[in-house]
Amino acid sequence: MTTKFRTLLILSVTLLTGLLGSCAKEIDTYEDDPRLYFFERATDLVQTRITSKSFSFLSLPAAVVTDTVKIKVKTMGLATSYDRVLKGATIATGTTATEGVHYVFLNGMIKAGQVEGFLPVLLNRTTDIRNTSLTLNLTIAANENFKPGVVEDQTFTLSWSEDVVKPTNWDTLIGLSFYFGPYSKEKFRFVVNTTGISDFPLQQSGRVPLNPGEYSNSMMNDIKLRVKEALATYNATHAVPLTDETGTLITFPN
Repeated sequence: MTTKFRTLLILSVTLLTGLLGSCAKEIDTYEDDPRLYFFERATDLVQTRITSKSFSFLSLPAAVVTDTVKIKVKTMGLATSYDRVLKGATIATGTTATEGVHYVFLNGMIKAGQVEGFLPVLLNRTTDIRNTSLTLNLTIAANENFKPGVVEDQTFTLSWSEDVVKPTNWDTLIGLSFYFGPYSKEKFRFVVNTTGISDFPLQQSGRVPLNPGEYSNSMMNDIKLRVKEALATYNATHAVPLTDETGTLITFPN
C-alpha cells in the first residue's frame, strides 16, 4: 500500500465517520424535538389535505348552547411512554370570533404510545351568530411537549353560525353540488330543515371503505330524492314557488 493511497484511505474513513456522527446527531435532535401538525385528510385515494371545517347550530335543539369541534393532529417524532397535552392558539389575521366569548381552546392529548390525537375547540352558541357566521383561524400552540410541525399543516380554519354555513365540500371535486346543484343559503336551509342534517361528509371513492358518519353516493341520491319530493310538496301547497335569497327559483338536479 502506497503512502498516497494510505493517506486517501484515512481521509475517507475520517470523513465517513464524521458524516455518520452528524446524521446520528441530527436523528437524536429530531427525536428530542417533537413537533405537531394538523392531520385532517379526506378519504379519497390520495388523502387530500383538509384545511377547514364549518359547523351550524341550526339543526340542534335550542337547549344546546355549546358544541365541540375536534381537529385531528399528528406528531413528528416517536411515541412516548406518557400522555402529552396540546392546545391551540388564535391567528388574529382573518379571525372574526373572540376567544373566551365565541370559543375556547380545550386541552387535547396525545396518549402514551400514540402519535395521533385531536385538538378540541369549544364553540359557543351566542346570540350574534343567528344571522352571521364567525371565523377562527388557528394554529398549534408551542408548549413543553410540542412545537409546530409541517409548514403546510400549521394552520386551520373553523367557521360556525346558527344560520346555515356553506359546507366546505360543496364545490369540491366530489362535492354536494353534484347532488344539490349551485349553493344558496335558502336552498341549503331547505335541505337542513327537510333532513335535519347540516353536515354531509362524503365518501370520496367506492374503493375506499365508508367511514363512520360518511355518506355514500347511494345515500346521497336517496337524500336528494327526499328534498326534491319535499320541494314539490312545498311548491304545490304555496302560491309562490320557493326561491332563494336572490329571488332565484330553487331547484335540484335530476
